Amino acid sequence: MPLDPVEVEYCSVCSCPLEYCANAGCERVKLEKEMGGASISAGDGGKDDAAPAMDAPAAGDGEKKKKKEKKAKGVTITRTTRNKKKTITNVAGLEHYPDVKIPECAKTLGKKFACGASVTKGPTGKDEID
Repeated sequence: MPLDPVEVEYCSVCSCPLEYCANAGCERVKLEKEMGGASISAGDGGKDDAAPAMDAPAAGDGEKKKKKEKKAKGVTITRTTRNKKKTITNVAGLEHYPDVKIPECAKTLGKKFACGASVTKGPTGKDEID
């Protein structure tokens, strides 16, 4: 007598199930109360508009894009497996933020997560935290 799976809807703002938004102090609940019960479905602004634009050229008629896409500047966090149960987490892309000093950030991350953190050169020649 197995039970059927239940589809759970998650809040787009706080990523909690909708039943827990009121208890979690979600901004969506506060906004709905202020707006008189109007439902708020997506809180990511323009993120949804950018996704179809990326997929459209791939499924197009083979036309080449005239404009080159700019690579998104941001922090990239990757996790690689070293042995069977051990993993290495790499943090790259911090050079785009001039306020962040990478060696100090590595030291802070090592203390915060109780692990070893060091600054190494990545495959692109830029500093990254391992």
